[in-house]
Amino acid sequence: MTEKSVLADPVNAALSGPHARFAQISGRIRRYDPAVSVFFGHPRELTADDYADTARLAGDDGVVLLRDRATDVPSGWARIEKIGLLQYDGSAIESAPEPAAVLLTAADVPEMTALVERTKPGPFLPRTIELGAYIGIRDTDGALIAMAGERMHPTGWTEISAVCTAPEARGRGLASRLIRAVAHGIRERGEKPFLHTSDDNPAQKLYEDMGFTLTSVVPLEVFRVDGA
Repeated sequence: MTEKSVLADPVNAALSGPHARFAQISGRIRRYDPAVSVFFGHPRELTADDYADTARLAGDDGVVLLRDRATDVPSGWARIEKIGLLQYDGSAIESAPEPAAVLLTAADVPEMTALVERTKPGPFLPRTIELGAYIGIRDTDGALIAMAGERMHPTGWTEISAVCTAPEARGRGLASRLIRAVAHGIRERGEKPFLHTSDDNPAQKLYEDMGFTLTSVVPLEVFRVDGA
């Protein structure tokens, strides 16, 4: 894939590359192991066979995520949600280690999940931490008050994700410090950082002030498949 096509289709690029070990595949459709991530990789123009393969991979809950689809979904598929998905290239941002950050491990997942539930940065599942390095900052009492980490990993790039700060700790610049630290780790591997956010997330201003460049805005739709 070219550099442009990697960012145009980061799910497929990751699942056919560095994240292949997490892939579930049916025909032309790939998805992350549902304990790890919610994302599906698919062509923009899906055929009837593609939709059947997507439904086959949907799992017990029958939920699928389609990014920038260009063909009609089958009858009986119910759209649950639609958001504008913004993608930002972080090639130009300044990065630096964060002395206050600690590496988070599987033992920290319950606390990480609780922070995500409070702050709603996006999906964080029981095995999401396996996708890459996650770091956090703890308060003086030991409570996890901010975190950020790595999610999709297409060749040459790594997505910064799960950026969140507890409400009582906001206004201290923790999110930007952790973003720069995660980006530092990505660059140490010779890769470039990027990230996604929704079009209603006020963090867009933070990302743009940090030097992230908007590369695309596409619809991300959540469907429940027929019969689920």
